[in-house]
Amino acid sequence: MADTAGNTLRLGWLDGLRGLAAMQVVLLHDVFVFLPGIGSAYPLPIHDFWWRGLLTAPFVFLYDGISAVYLFFIISGVALTNAFAVHPFAFLSTVSRRVVRLGLPMAAATILAALFYTLLPNAHLVAHTGSSSLSDTGPVTISLASIAHQIALEGLLAGFDGWSLLPGWISDRLDLVGRAHAFDTPLWTLHIEFCGSLLIMLLVAVRASASRGAYHAICIILGCVFVLSPMGLFVIGHVVASHLRRVKAAKRRTILGAALLGSGILLCSIRITTPISMLWTVLPPPPLGIQGDQATLQKMIGATLIFGGIVLLPVLQKGLECRVARWLGKISFSLYLTHVPLLFTGVAACFVVLDGSLPYGVSVAILSVAGIAASLALAEPFECWIDRPAIKLSRLVGKPSRRIKAPVPVADAI
Repeated sequence: MADTAGNTLRLGWLDGLRGLAAMQVVLLHDVFVFLPGIGSAYPLPIHDFWWRGLLTAPFVFLYDGISAVYLFFIISGVALTNAFAVHPFAFLSTVSRRVVRLGLPMAAATILAALFYTLLPNAHLVAHTGSSSLSDTGPVTISLASIAHQIALEGLLAGFDGWSLLPGWISDRLDLVGRAHAFDTPLWTLHIEFCGSLLIMLLVAVRASASRGAYHAICIILGCVFVLSPMGLFVIGHVVASHLRRVKAAKRRTILGAALLGSGILLCSIRITTPISMLWTVLPPPPLGIQGDQATLQKMIGATLIFGGIVLLPVLQKGLECRVARWLGKISFSLYLTHVPLLFTGVAACFVVLDGSLPYGVSVAILSVAGIAASLALAEPFECWIDRPAIKLSRLVGKPSRRIKAPVPVADAI
């Protein structure tokens, strides 16, 4: 761990975990584009689990990008809780900083994606891989108006059609496009990330001003209210933030951590029907917009168990603090924002060139390795020229005067 500004410490394993989760998202899109047969079996059906699940579940988890997104939300809940605790009542400057921090990279990624689709508008349509993801995804029109609309609304503040936390009477009047027709489809999560930031901001203020009993009651109420929404994962991250200290190795904790981690991986890799359906039917629907289905609930539970398992496994935390994982964590936001437009344009165009001249499997192997390498290569300058300056600029927005010592170690917040 290394010192950071504001009397806080960084938990390097959170950065490493976020980096590996970003790679899961990249692999998920690669599998769905080039290996649709494997993608259609994701997650594994429960009736297949007994004879191949134990062997293939870890492999399936490697490209479980959906659960990885839910891990992002838990990590953000932890990081933002401690970042906001320094100035718990600076509401205006905190919101402004989040708009700058998330909005500038989002706008740059949208413009970059529009440029890619302008140069190679049909690559994803003529790349015949058998994947509906290619043919059904991509912007309908490319214009300054559509770019501005996604930057101003869908990309952060309002979300996409069907994926907005705004009340229906507001979102229905904004003419939001579906996320499949976004310039950059991963941007659907930034709206949730921004709203989760506001939720964490309010919880931090309550913790700093209300009694302990009132604060705990509010956390429990919000946890119940958002139990079927990804917003509930921010509450989980907030609650555990003050308890994330280095856990000493102990046999009992190691066994429990391994059990939680293994259970979480299995829940994220297989489809369980009856128990999850029964649980889903008795839980209250969230009051704001997005409500997950049974699969969403199962993966949110799985992601929470995985996070809890890692917390109890110091050996695994040390592995996540290695140089490669920390580097992936540094570029994770940039990688997340830029890999899909590159995959659907440049990588798809290369597949069209190779298709027919090489066996399909060979073409996919070459392009998968080359595409991931290109995505990492693109994320590095994006992080240097866009993401890092956005962080620096966000820190200059507002100058709150009241400062409180942050209580526990943190990781960098996106």
